[in-house]
Amino acid sequence: MISIVYESKTGHTKKYAQLLSKKLHLPIYSLKEAETKLNQNDKIVFLSWICAGKIKEKNNADKKYNIICYGAVGAYPYSDKYLAELKQANQIKTPLFYLRGGLDYSKLNFFQKILVKIVGITMKNKDENTKEMFKKGKNFVSLNNLEEIIKFMQIKHI
Repeated sequence: MISIVYESKTGHTKKYAQLLSKKLHLPIYSLKEAETKLNQNDKIVFLSWICAGKIKEKNNADKKYNIICYGAVGAYPYSDKYLAELKQANQIKTPLFYLRGGLDYSKLNFFQKILVKIVGITMKNKDENTKEMFKKGKNFVSLNNLEEIIKFMQIKHI
């Protein structure tokens, strides 16, 4: 059986994992829970958040499980270019899906808040949603954003 395993910082990735689990009727575990529930090389869908272009805990999950696809959750709008950069920076050869999460300032420490605000100020070509997100925070999590990964799973794996 395939399981969904996730690593979440502010809750966006966890919410995506819950939505995907419900839609595909697959068990769901945080990366920490998976250590006691799953065996090495079990097949998983791994969802995690992005920090400085890196998918958090990816290498840890790679060592423990057979990852059939990745879901990378970040604050930026989707672009093919950004997806290609993520794939290269994280050395991913299996399918990678980008999921726009959002920004929740209440779950960041002081240093992280400052860093995120600086990133927001220096970003070029921001759309209105992105501007609002960097000012006040915003949640983009939606079942619609999971369409591609759901299709992939239904066609290839379940």
